[in-house]
Amino acid sequence: KHIGGYDLATGAELWSLAGGGDVPVPTPVVAHGMIYLTSAHGPSRPLRAVPLDAKGALTEEDLVWNQARMGVYMQTPLVKGDLVYACSDAGVLGVFDAKTGEQVYRERLGDGKTGFTSSAVSAGDRIWWVGEDGGVLCIKHGREFEVLGRSELGENCLATPAICGGVLYLRGRKHLFAIGSRDAR
Repeated sequence: KHIGGYDLATGAELWSLAGGGDVPVPTPVVAHGMIYLTSAHGPSRPLRAVPLDAKGALTEEDLVWNQARMGVYMQTPLVKGDLVYACSDAGVLGVFDAKTGEQVYRERLGDGKTGFTSSAVSAGDRIWWVGEDGGVLCIKHGREFEVLGRSELGENCLATPAICGGVLYLRGRKHLFAIGSRDAR
């Protein structure tokens, strides 16, 4: 019922933080001297930034910032530049200033009828999300919401995409899709 940081060499607990979600699924993300943690299961559903050098039993006052009820359940948040992108299972994207936690914007990615399980991926100034229905959305990284493209895989997709050598790989229910320039091969 808590989140903790541990010394990799000894296994000793360095810090602990009680409260928040009771089933944290997303992977912690480290950037800007902070550890970004989230969970959407439980009453407070927080998105938090813990200082990388945290020690002991932490309280809310020890956090760099905390956004109550803005956490996500399945997807690992994406930190790109000075922004944190966190998409809910229902496809509501919250974008926050990585250093202050201030909400930059909040937008719905899908039609409100499909779920979002996979985590976002990014290359250059583009970020991709894939809905469980196979809808793919590409937005521009930045402080304003700008859709660069939408496409359909034609089958369900729960897996997080991968990017390698200029190619975006998406695993659908029955097929592996590779999208990119032929020059990227």
